[in-house]
Amino acid sequence: MRYQKFQAASDLRPFVECYFIWEGEAPDGLTVQSPPNGFSSMVFNYADPYIASQNNNAPMHVPKAFVSGQFTSNYTLDLKGQIGIAGIVLKPCCIHNIFGTRMSELVNSRVPLSYFPGLPEEILWTAVKDQSSDEGRTKILEELMISYLPAAKRGVSIIDEAVEYIDACKGCVSVEAVAEKLSISRRYLEKKFLEKVGISPKFYARIKRFGTLSNKIARQEKIDWQEIVVEYDFHDQSHLVKEFMEFNQMNPSQYHLVHRELSRFVK
Repeated sequence: MRYQKFQAASDLRPFVECYFIWEGEAPDGLTVQSPPNGFSSMVFNYADPYIASQNNNAPMHVPKAFVSGQFTSNYTLDLKGQIGIAGIVLKPCCIHNIFGTRMSELVNSRVPLSYFPGLPEEILWTAVKDQSSDEGRTKILEELMISYLPAAKRGVSIIDEAVEYIDACKGCVSVEAVAEKLSISRRYLEKKFLEKVGISPKFYARIKRFGTLSNKIARQEKIDWQEIVVEYDFHDQSHLVKEFMEFNQMNPSQYHLVHRELSRFVK
């Protein structure tokens, strides 16, 4: 099993977090849980089809090429056979900046590329599929994003700055503090955040805090839970557990165990 990330060109980094390639074989099936992380994405599946599910919703066959918005809780991927997935992890405002899409319409969704005007779904999917190397696939993804760079830059607004500030604070910041930092009203911040990110700034901050914390927990062998409570501004350990159960349907100790194991073979 191989999971590899690739950095975007410097001009694209305000809009692209990274590219990724995930390849391997799962003849007996593989189930992977993923928590919300605050990013959107554009994904191409060039191997066997797979299924995604979230909460109590019915499992769905994932489109072979899609864009996803914000996810508000963990989702599960059920894969079997050959795994071949290439994708672009996008900053929260990127899709709106390029296409003007109201991002609240994409929350907890995987929308086929054909939903977006000007995105040649079949041509792009075939180009990614026909490549035989990581370099070839990431080059196609990079060239696509470079073609949209002028539009992405034109769409930048103060809400992009709000996202950057929340990220810099690891989500440990109030909506009032963000509005004050940027000299805008809370009402304006909340209205435009729903439009450009898809969720409220308060909920985004919670997801960003959870995502940052989840990454830390997954990468550490031993955890000082009280230290985590203080560092990430939880009231107490019960508050921490409640947050984990809401976003990931498992407590922090379970998450630590499962994702430590997962990290051993998904690289």
